[in-house]
Amino acid sequence: MRAPVIEVRDLYLNEAVRNVSFTVAEGEVYALLGRYGSGKTTLLEILAGLRRPTGGSVRLRGADPYTDRETTRAGAVWRDGGLFPGLTVAEIVDTWRRWTLDPLSRDDALRLARLTDLADVPFERLTAGRRRMLDLALALVGRSDVLFLDEPTAGLDEAAAREVWSVLPMPAAHGVSVVLTTRDPREACRADRVGVLDEGRLQVQGDGTGGGAARLRAA
Repeated sequence: MRAPVIEVRDLYLNEAVRNVSFTVAEGEVYALLGRYGSGKTTLLEILAGLRRPTGGSVRLRGADPYTDRETTRAGAVWRDGGLFPGLTVAEIVDTWRRWTLDPLSRDDALRLARLTDLADVPFERLTAGRRRMLDLALALVGRSDVLFLDEPTAGLDEAAAREVWSVLPMPAAHGVSVVLTTRDPREACRADRVGVLDEGRLQVQGDGTGGGAARLRAA
C-alpha cells in the first residue's frame, strides 16, 4: 500500500464542503465526480491552499497548504486556463520557468505534457485541447508533487478530451498525485479512484472501473 501524499480529514467549509475525508497516494489519479454546484471546485481550492477551511484538515506531504505554501509543491489548472497571445509554446514555458524556483527544464516540461513537437507553434495556433495540455505543462514546471485539475476537459470535444487524458499518466508515472474534478461519469472512470461529491458531502468512493461513477449514473 502506497503512503498517502494528500490527506483530507473531516474537512468543512460552511455548507459548501461538509465532513469530507479521503487520501490520495503517490502517483494516483483521484477523480471528484459531481454535478454543477456539488462543491467540487470549492474543495479543490481548499486543497490548493486558496481557501482556509472552517473545520478539519488538509495535509500535502504533511504540510498545511494554506499556512505552509512555501513547503508544498502543488500545481493547479483551473477551468478557464491561461491566455498567452504572441508567444510560442517554448517561450511561454521559458517565461513560466523564470518565475519559478528550481523549475523543470523546458524539454522536460514539454515532454511530460506531450508538447515537444509543438515547441515553436504560436499559442494562437494551438487547438483547445493542446492549450489545456500547455496549462498542464506550466503546472508541472515547479516540480509539483501534487496536481489539481478543475474540470480539465470542460468545453472540449471528445478527441481533445482524449488527448488531455493521454497526458495524465505521464506525471502520475513520475510519482505526481493528481486530483481532478469532473461532471462526466465516463471520464471519472479513467481515474484510479473516484469520489462522488453531492451537496458538499463525499457520498461514496470506489475504483475507476465503476464504483462511485456507476452510483452517480443511477442517481
